[in-house]
Amino acid sequence: MIVTVVSEGGHAAKDALAERLAVLRGTRGRKVLLMDADPCHLHGNGHVTARAVSGKGVQAELENLGQRYQDIVVDAANRDSLGSRAALIGANVVVVLADGLDGDGPAAARLAERIGNARLFNPGMRIVIVPAGAGAVGDFLCRSLPAARLLEESGDDSLYAAVFPA
Repeated sequence: MIVTVVSEGGHAAKDALAERLAVLRGTRGRKVLLMDADPCHLHGNGHVTARAVSGKGVQAELENLGQRYQDIVVDAANRDSLGSRAALIGANVVVVLADGLDGDGPAAARLAERIGNARLFNPGMRIVIVPAGAGAVGDFLCRSLPAARLLEESGDDSLYAAVFPA
């Protein structure tokens, strides 16, 4: 399964969410890779295998590494780029961190447009919105992205169940 974590702001929160998802999945006995496709941050806490990938290489690496790992969690760039597009198009699940977007309508609209464009190529992608207090932005994203699920609780168990259903 490929899970892409994306946002338009809040680098640290998005990075932490991607890492948390990878660690949670790994503790359940899965072989997981954290693919860092965000040039602004490098992962490497030792709790999960991480690999940095540049924008042009994301699609090829997803195809290649998908053969070796049961799950790949992609930390995508916070802007529209080749790597971000490839990560969204290749995802089974897109986790949208709405935190940091409250009050920034244009950024929320850009994010919804990016995900909507990727969905044209991947209509089967599931979308989970993690509001983290984002309120109106979470509601806007749900209205803009049909069939998106707004996560009501922020605990690890509810996040895991929403992203990795049994």
